[in-house]
Amino acid sequence: MKKILIFTALFLACYSLAIAQKIKVDSLQKAYNKNRQDTTLIQLLQEKSGRVFLTTNADSGMLTARQSLALSRKIHYESGEARGLTLISSYLSRAGDLPGSLKLTFEALPKAIKIHDDRAIMGCYNSLGLTYTTLKDYQKALDNFYKFKTIAEKTHSNDLITVAYNNTGRAYIELNKLDSGYYYIKKSYDFSLKTKMLNNIGYPIRSFGIIEFKKGNFQKAIDFYNKSIKTIPGGNNHYLLSEDYRRMAEAYQRENKTDSCIYYGKLAFAQAGVGKLPELTMLATKLLANVFKSQNNFAEAYNYEQTMIAAQDSLFSQQKTLQIQNLNFEEEQRRDAIEAAKVSYQNRVRFYVMLGVIAVFVLIAGILLFANSQRKKANNVLHKTLSELKTTQTQLVQSEKMASLGELTAGIAHEIQNPLNFVNNFSEVNTELIDEMEQEISKGNLDEIKSLAADIKTNQIKISQHGKRADFIVKGMLQHSRSNTGEKQPTNLNILADEFLRLSFHGLRAKDKNFNAEMVTHFDPDLPKVNVVQQDMGRVILNLINNAFYAVNQKKKTAGDDYKPEVIVTTLSENGKVIIKVRDNGMGIPAHIRDKIMQPFFTTKPTGEGTGLGLSLSYDMVVHGHGGKIELNTKEGEFTEFTVTLPN
Repeated sequence: MKKILIFTALFLACYSLAIAQKIKVDSLQKAYNKNRQDTTLIQLLQEKSGRVFLTTNADSGMLTARQSLALSRKIHYESGEARGLTLISSYLSRAGDLPGSLKLTFEALPKAIKIHDDRAIMGCYNSLGLTYTTLKDYQKALDNFYKFKTIAEKTHSNDLITVAYNNTGRAYIELNKLDSGYYYIKKSYDFSLKTKMLNNIGYPIRSFGIIEFKKGNFQKAIDFYNKSIKTIPGGNNHYLLSEDYRRMAEAYQRENKTDSCIYYGKLAFAQAGVGKLPELTMLATKLLANVFKSQNNFAEAYNYEQTMIAAQDSLFSQQKTLQIQNLNFEEEQRRDAIEAAKVSYQNRVRFYVMLGVIAVFVLIAGILLFANSQRKKANNVLHKTLSELKTTQTQLVQSEKMASLGELTAGIAHEIQNPLNFVNNFSEVNTELIDEMEQEISKGNLDEIKSLAADIKTNQIKISQHGKRADFIVKGMLQHSRSNTGEKQPTNLNILADEFLRLSFHGLRAKDKNFNAEMVTHFDPDLPKVNVVQQDMGRVILNLINNAFYAVNQKKKTAGDDYKPEVIVTTLSENGKVIIKVRDNGMGIPAHIRDKIMQPFFTTKPTGEGTGLGLSLSYDMVVHGHGGKIELNTKEGEFTEFTVTLPN
């Protein structure tokens, strides 16, 4: 009872889809009546030819297809021309003119490819597959159906995917690869149900029957054919009805139910005649002739055999066979010529690329020779200095930390500016004090001289102190710019986090004077040192803090005056692991992109403000470089918190 209800629903759905197709034709007719545009008329003619007449009235279908082709050529409508050729080739194939069908398809395919008309391309590959199936060249049929399937999937052409899967499966069945055939037939059936596009669901149902027939399950095959018939919209698709009736007759023949075999064989023959389908006429009459021979009814057998021979000749006469062979040969030559031109073009490209590479190497060699000759002219001191600078430069260029160093530059400049200001100020004061001392010396005022000397000495001590501070900052910069040796060293993460928090803040302040945010630290005073690659872990912390400052800065631009930007950096030790947390009260991360933020080159920042590599590299350095993990906790519109956990 459940199965009856399911297929009743399928039948009603298919009937409603037939009505939907009529509505689409009526819609195009109304549109043409309104705008009187030739392109709309072409679409109307092709819709009628491809969806209304193809399975019900071959003469009307061929006429409308030819009208659409003629009008397309008249107005130079390339898409209409390609689709018109494809439609006509389908009618010729069904009418038994296989050479004519192949010729038009081979003409339509390059036109469709040239204008990137995917539906026309799919129509060509499907038409070729059907023609080669009739010619029993099942491997070529499979190749073309597979191309049809691939494009249908790529372009999400849901109305064609069911047909593409089914035809691919049918080709595998004909090659006796039943497992592969069943796989694609099942995909076709499931896709129809999933998308509720049931107008073509009869194809996979019929194909299930063919598989059962090949397995020897003849009654199951008959059941599937009956179900297929019920899905035919309006019951007037002569091609599909003839196909189903003939296959039912074949199943009854194998069950030795001769009367049923003859009954359905005649129905198949009648539908093939109404639809003017020579291939199906040939198959139906061949079956009937064999059955009547087995009953010694030679008169009936002779009549059907003569009809079969006539249909067979219309399909596979010697002249048509030669025409098909010639068309295949010409198409192979055309493809070979295209491939040869493609290879020739690729070879030219490779040649010019090689010339360009050689030119670049020659230029580089010239530059190196010139630089070498200039370097030899320098004195030993200058040579030593330049060598050191070149070494530093090479290290910086080759270092993966160039991005991080760039982020640090503004912060470093701010940090080094303070001691430099002190040095400059106290130097100027000392200059003035020395001038005063010279005056006092000329006066012989010893007490004043001693007082001035003491001030100069005090200032000199301060100059030395601030100079050492600047030296410390420069050495720290050089430490972070050196190439990564990969050596892990016991590191105080509190100092590392505090240093990069200040540098990041001052770096952003240098770019945007209006930027401000409260920096809060919760550092565990008993945090143990951790074996890490200092440069890598510094880069991770810098990336997370930079992102936090960026998030609160962006939110401040749109939030009200009550909003107070805040970035919190926390360290703690827990269960034998060291944890670093960076939290901001910015906009949070939307749910739909949370799975993407660790992917390389993914960024939400405007072009030029982010490379999309920061979090990806941080993830690699934490997870793969240190055996740790990096986790995200966020709520859209409220906060974002990254947690880095490292083994101790």
